[in-house]
Amino acid sequence: MLYQEGWGVGKIKHSLTYSGGQSRSYTRTYAPLKHFGFSGLSPFTSPNVVEIAEGIPYIKLTNYEIDKLYALKGQIVSKGIRSITDFEMPVFPKRRFQHGAVSSESLRTKLPADESFYRNKFLAMYA
Repeated sequence: MLYQEGWGVGKIKHSLTYSGGQSRSYTRTYAPLKHFGFSGLSPFTSPNVVEIAEGIPYIKLTNYEIDKLYALKGQIVSKGIRSITDFEMPVFPKRRFQHGAVSSESLRTKLPADESFYRNKFLAMYA
């Protein structure tokens, strides 16, 4: 369910090029598993789990509002954890991995927001 974006056309949720978090998940696990002789299987990719996740009426519940979608995902996971473990899982606001563990202000003291800074650094490696 965590990789279901809630709206899109057919099975392509983002674009024909990028498939979102699920492909990143496979990339991070496939090579290490293969290297050490393991095969991986995620229960979250089984057809019946995907079918249930796809059946959630995200648009009706969120009205295409991304903040509501992320909040809904947290609520669903928390309720699922509680139903299985009786543990109350806290739900925190969505944060992207790229944002790290510091505030934007702290981050910008070390890394500028201007994309050209990074492009120039990259190009300088080949100059």
